[in-house]
Amino acid sequence: MAISDRTRKILWVKTGNRCAICRQKLVLDKTELDGESVVGDECHIVSEKKDGPRFTADIPLEEIDSEANLIILCKTHHKMIDDQVETYTVDLLTHIKKNHEKWVETKFSQEEIIKPVRIKRYKKEIPQKLARMLSGKALLNLAVGCSAMYQDYPDDLSTEETELIGGFIQTVTDWVDIYDPIEPFEKVRAAKSIHDDMVELDKNGFLVFAEPEKQILEGGISEGTAWNALHLSILRKGDPRIIKRSEGEET
Repeated sequence: MAISDRTRKILWVKTGNRCAICRQKLVLDKTELDGESVVGDECHIVSEKKDGPRFTADIPLEEIDSEANLIILCKTHHKMIDDQVETYTVDLLTHIKKNHEKWVETKFSQEEIIKPVRIKRYKKEIPQKLARMLSGKALLNLAVGCSAMYQDYPDDLSTEETELIGGFIQTVTDWVDIYDPIEPFEKVRAAKSIHDDMVELDKNGFLVFAEPEKQILEGGISEGTAWNALHLSILRKGDPRIIKRSEGEET
């Protein structure tokens, strides 16, 4: 008789690609030049040969190659159990096999606790004042690299003002989304497009202020990563929150 493919599949799945004694990996990863390396053996607990390890006439011949009489071991421990038959008895190997399979089942059944994804903010990084943006290029330089945006604008906008401010925010968002891969000429166009919108806002009595905030995106399956957000504010000229300074204005 021989070990069937079905038995082999069951055996290797239950062993979890680990030696039942030392639990080292039994299929090693491939390299740049060679394929995977199998360093594990399908070992008989009771040998079918009369002069083999732990032979007994009590086991039916058809059960010799059954899953219950097989254990997966690394080559070192395969030789060890066949050399040290007085120590590694049928009962002990059966216990080692069952204990290892239980360990594998428990290990794979445990659900990995994944922390919920959330944005972590730091009080010292939240801008208290926003610098006035005097050009589209200056605003674009701040916005590029930010993954989120906090928007602020007046509540009492007319329909025309809503279209104006909404269009401006959309323009900034669209250019930031595609900025990295575009050609240098297109980047100049992006800055010009944003600047033109800012000029139009200024003509209609609005000023633009912005400042980035450093945040951390944490949770999920990865370590915390940088996650910057842009604070973008469009205020009416004369808004009491605007502080005049000699070098410019900021909110």
